Amino acid sequence: MKHQLLLVLIFLGATLNALNVIGQNPILIIPKPRMAEQSRGVFTLNPKTSLFAPDGLLKKAKQLKGYFEPALGYDLSISSKRANKDLIEFKLDNTLKRLGEEGYQLKITPEKVSLTAFTEKGIFWGIQTIRQLLPNQINRSATVKGVAWEIPCVSIEDNPRFKWRGLMLDCSRTFIPKEQVKKYLEAMSYFKMNVLHMHLTDDQGWRLEIKKYPELTSICSKFHESFREPKENEGFYSQDDIRELVEFAAQRNIEIVPEIEMPGHTTEVFAAFPQLSCTGDTLKIHPWTKGAGVHNEVFCAGNEKTFEFLENVLKEVAELFPSAYIHIGGDEAPKMYWKACPKCQARIKDNGLKDENELQSWFVKRIEKYVNSKGKKLIGWDEIMDGGLSSSATVMYWRAWDKSVVQKIPLIENDIVMTPTSHCYFDYTYEKISTERVYSYEPIPAGMSGDKTQKILGVQANFWSHLDRTAPRMDQQLFPRIIALAEVAWTDPGKRDWIDFKSRLEPKLTYLDITGINYFGKK
Repeated sequence: MKHQLLLVLIFLGATLNALNVIGQNPILIIPKPRMAEQSRGVFTLNPKTSLFAPDGLLKKAKQLKGYFEPALGYDLSISSKRANKDLIEFKLDNTLKRLGEEGYQLKITPEKVSLTAFTEKGIFWGIQTIRQLLPNQINRSATVKGVAWEIPCVSIEDNPRFKWRGLMLDCSRTFIPKEQVKKYLEAMSYFKMNVLHMHLTDDQGWRLEIKKYPELTSICSKFHESFREPKENEGFYSQDDIRELVEFAAQRNIEIVPEIEMPGHTTEVFAAFPQLSCTGDTLKIHPWTKGAGVHNEVFCAGNEKTFEFLENVLKEVAELFPSAYIHIGGDEAPKMYWKACPKCQARIKDNGLKDENELQSWFVKRIEKYVNSKGKKLIGWDEIMDGGLSSSATVMYWRAWDKSVVQKIPLIENDIVMTPTSHCYFDYTYEKISTERVYSYEPIPAGMSGDKTQKILGVQANFWSHLDRTAPRMDQQLFPRIIALAEVAWTDPGKRDWIDFKSRLEPKLTYLDITGINYFGKK
């Protein structure tokens, strides 16, 4: 009896001790780490705190300083000597190769914060974890008084489940200003997302400066005057703007993937270059709500001038974006004008193609050869599979996540990024796709196992800007759903729990308040 009582007391003591530890400073990290063990005590940032990092990590040490010093109101010194206490230390360790390029270890004691990784990418994600462990006020851009800058003592080992953790912004239907894009990049990095897919061209406007064809921005970036569209909804990124965004993103472990639509969703081009279509008609650029959602006019696949134009464009795109990928769209390309076009029909006959679907496949493969010649990989919406696809292309699967799709995915031999309308389309209402529904998404179909799962590169949210066209409305459509998808992309499914996620999400809404993001449900 005494032994039983003793065991009960020991159990209760251990439970109370654990609750005590968690009660001090709970671990409120999103995405949830692979392994995290909390212990008693805190590390406190103070004017004596110093940073120690090898030469290769000095930029990351300066980045941490840049994050923290505005709110702290004092400098954190970068020292050439390792202190015994009040120390934040960065290290690279080849033995952590097992965690991959983005994995890291974080050990926090009352004396020291030690962040170790295989590469500096892992160091950066570890810095984001440290940011999340501090009070939210650390993200303010001015000095904050009366806050204890305490980080709970914890041991974390972490790495992502998927290597593609993305967001697509439709910059065509409504132009998204550079500073707004930066705001999203900053928030993406905070939640460890690493791909921004910029949809730069569509029927509603061409948004990228191409030196070879100045008409693409002088004409094709503007709505026709008859529609009296607000000027703030149109515009373009200069090549200097793109270089600035690419550098801003790279500093935050984010790759920007450009998309140049073809062969469909291209009528904005025909406002200046009608000869590249099958009909030769000069078209007016209209807001999405004031015209066809999908136009029948597409690039003429039988016209060599089409490919001369596209290759010249892609040459400049490849030089501007260091991304490994160029997205070529490929979705929703009607074939009615190809069926009636003598040039397109001659192309089908000359190349022994069966029909217009195979003509689109021929089109995509030809473009892919050029993209590959520039050291890039081709990626496109899943219609690029129609008529056949080379094994080296990557598929972005967007169509609904129903039974037929789930059965089809394991049969695809190409790399795949999952972006289904059922869970990942953030232009849809919250009634249709709630944050909880986003969180419930499992990108790997049931029954798919082994090496086949390796072709699932990851997941991506898509935001189309045809309906919600102001910054506050865009914010609401993206947040907090993108935070839920960040955890889907990073955290193993066995560690995900909706109730637990909600308890960690609520405090993170304060981060959105501080950074000026107008999330859905904001009070």
